[in-house]
Amino acid sequence: MKKYTPIALALLAALSFNVQASTQDANAPVPVQLPEMTVEPSVAEVSLTSLTAEQLVEAANREVVDIAKVDVVSKPAVEALKQQLENAKPGEEITIAPGRYADLGVVELTADGITVKAEQPGTVLLTGLVQLVVKGDDITLDNLVFTEGGPAERFGGVRLEGMRNILQNSTFYYFNDDYAYEPDERRSEYPRYLWVSLWGKDGKVINNRFEGKHKRGTLIGIQKNIDDKADNHLIEGNIFYSQKKNRYNELDIKEAIRYNGNSWEAIRIGDSKSSQWPSRTQFVNNLLVDSDGERELISIKSSENRIAGNTIFESAAMISLRHGKANVVENNVIIGNNKQDTGGIRIYDEDHVVRNNYLVGLRGSGGQIAGNADVRGGVVINTGIIDVKNNEKLDESVKGKELNKQWTPKNVTVENNTMVDVEFGMVHGNQGHRVSLFDNSEVEAIFTGDHISFSSNVVYNEGEGLQALRADPATPLTSPTYRDEIYFGQVHGIDGVPKGVSQQKPNYIKVGDFYQFAEGGADVSKLHVLTADEIGPSYRLQVAPKS
Repeated sequence: MKKYTPIALALLAALSFNVQASTQDANAPVPVQLPEMTVEPSVAEVSLTSLTAEQLVEAANREVVDIAKVDVVSKPAVEALKQQLENAKPGEEITIAPGRYADLGVVELTADGITVKAEQPGTVLLTGLVQLVVKGDDITLDNLVFTEGGPAERFGGVRLEGMRNILQNSTFYYFNDDYAYEPDERRSEYPRYLWVSLWGKDGKVINNRFEGKHKRGTLIGIQKNIDDKADNHLIEGNIFYSQKKNRYNELDIKEAIRYNGNSWEAIRIGDSKSSQWPSRTQFVNNLLVDSDGERELISIKSSENRIAGNTIFESAAMISLRHGKANVVENNVIIGNNKQDTGGIRIYDEDHVVRNNYLVGLRGSGGQIAGNADVRGGVVINTGIIDVKNNEKLDESVKGKELNKQWTPKNVTVENNTMVDVEFGMVHGNQGHRVSLFDNSEVEAIFTGDHISFSSNVVYNEGEGLQALRADPATPLTSPTYRDEIYFGQVHGIDGVPKGVSQQKPNYIKVGDFYQFAEGGADVSKLHVLTADEIGPSYRLQVAPKS
């Protein structure tokens, strides 16, 4: 028997009373206004339909720093700062006076327990080519601004090595310049430069702002070691804004589009070779706005991570469980605002849990999709190249089945998610699989998700042409289970719906612009739309508008 939350029970009771007192069609939904006492005060009441990117990232209540008033520091003063940083004593606090410090180059911080901070938040601008390599332990970088230049080495303006190191209250603003950026001669591939990389353990990247990454390379990369020691990093309270590809015509080279269009993620946690080991990184309570780098916005390539409480707005990308096992994706709010190529969560590999996420206004690909390949739906269960039903595994030593290939989904739990006004809701994908990123030959044998559990999800699509379920009859899931599912909207590629799925229009109340459904879906009391007034740095930069 289905168990209802207190909110759902109150709603059902109200609906029961309303149906008895009404003469309308018994099959029609009844949007019921409950008494105020039934809605918990913690519920986020927001107007999702009127939000703009500018409202989310404005940071109107933050102190303004006019960087036009920050003077250039002399070369001797820059060199003196570099020497001070590299020769710091354990436990020392280094406070930097306001100024533009150009071309520090690669600076290694080796002393444990030091703090490097701006005298006044946001007034220390590290310009030109710079990279702070944090090699010691318990080091904090605070209040710094990286702009008008770029990383001195491809792994970023900041490399957090060592243990328990922190980057906080800092800003990366259009940090795209001064390094070589041309396609190579071998295969016309553009270089990949990160902004931040994490190599050690127990690192923290908290309350920073990353704006205007417009050259190839993951913004934040977590470089997991190939071992069973978890990273335990925390990435929290950060703002990611305006990540774009092809601003330098990287995709004009037709034979190189596939790889030049790759490696534009906001964050990548691990890589394929380390993917079967736990990272246990938490990417929580971050705001991602207008980030159109590539299909993978949040790219998970390791195990046992948690992606939770994030707000994703008008970003033509998805949360991608690309490699690794037992990752949890929960309580995220994804708002597409009808922008083309917006999507939700795509799934490979095993033992994941996807629950209590709220997705609205997604437009997977403008409707121009052949088959199910590359659909950016609400929740996409992709095909893979191994027979997980019979326990086949990817193996780095097996040619054609290496760890960077597609691990077929297995034992995945998808529960209590809400999708409203989405072009494609639940998708049983038929992903096209190629031999490699550099070889477009198709892999012939592909396999479908095995033992996928769907429970209490609601897809609510009133618009014409919006698909609640998109399946491919040629590649049905094996041994899926469905319990208390609501798919209201068109169903494509399947005759009827599986047992455990209803196509009846569900009942709901509006909480702000969130839909709280009686029959299931997300508990909206656990959701919150983040803005730059509550996360990110304590200041905001006043700069001339970027063209």
